[in-house]
Amino acid sequence: MKFKAEEVNFHREEYQALLAEMRPKDYPPLVKKEVLGRVDLRLRRPNPYTRDGKALVSFVITGEDVRNDIQRAVDLLGGLEKSVKSQDHILLKPNFNSDDPPPGSTALDFLIAVIDILREHGCTRISVGEGSGRPWVPTETIFQKTGLSSKMAEMKIPLLDFDQSQYLDVPIGGEYLDLIAYPKELESFDRIIYLPTMKTHYLAGFTMSLKLTVGLVHLSDRTILHGDNNLFVSQRAAEMNIPIKPDLIIMDGRISFVSGGPAIGLAVHPGVILASGDPVALDVQGVRLLQNYAAVNHLGTDAWGLPQIKTAVKYGLGIRNDGELLLVR
Repeated sequence: MKFKAEEVNFHREEYQALLAEMRPKDYPPLVKKEVLGRVDLRLRRPNPYTRDGKALVSFVITGEDVRNDIQRAVDLLGGLEKSVKSQDHILLKPNFNSDDPPPGSTALDFLIAVIDILREHGCTRISVGEGSGRPWVPTETIFQKTGLSSKMAEMKIPLLDFDQSQYLDVPIGGEYLDLIAYPKELESFDRIIYLPTMKTHYLAGFTMSLKLTVGLVHLSDRTILHGDNNLFVSQRAAEMNIPIKPDLIIMDGRISFVSGGPAIGLAVHPGVILASGDPVALDVQGVRLLQNYAAVNHLGTDAWGLPQIKTAVKYGLGIRNDGELLLVR
């Protein structure tokens, strides 16, 4: 599908028809869900990045050295040592939903820079894991097309393809979700770091840290996400965060979609990197940055009124209002 740079309208029906045609009809994880059992998974540790009871969100204008920019963003929060110890087994969760170039997927220079910073901190047990979106699977193909497979092999970083994982059903207890399967490997990690890209989503309004959790969910359960003619994608995506919370989030906002997304859309260059230990705080700030651009999207109200944010607040997945957010620059 060709998306003209001068257009601000995203043609939803045409795009959905294209994705339906792309989606494999016989890919095993899509056809059948197999789980090892059921577990009450609750990987939700307290936010280590707070000041005077407020969740910190760092804001860095980027320059020519992305590694330095990421380091500054983390240092503004109080440093990597607040969330990560050198002996920790760390999962990095990037955004390789499709094989589209950034912001459709995580920029490799961004991911590499984060790995380098962690290694400098003394971390040696680092893995990268992802499960791509339904129209683009197998995930292994996305890893190859984006160059992720070869780069992680070169850096000697284990790369987890969640299509191949063993799964456990986890009770959600939400309004829209009851039981969702997550990879068993999650239980083996001491810390989880999210690396979202800052962009709009043509169904969910936006996709940042809350929506990134969808990449951990069994492919079969993502069908539920898109049920009811996609009316409640935002709410279901937020509820998928009930069992799990990242310890640190570093978001690439150097280039972003302000219309369309998650794979293709109208791109702008905010030129920022944000970091936080609170997914709601970070997403609220990210949404407000995107709202500065003239575009046709689903961000036409205050960030706190958007369904993803309202649902996250309802279940206590992060801060509840602006009084609990502190932006540090």
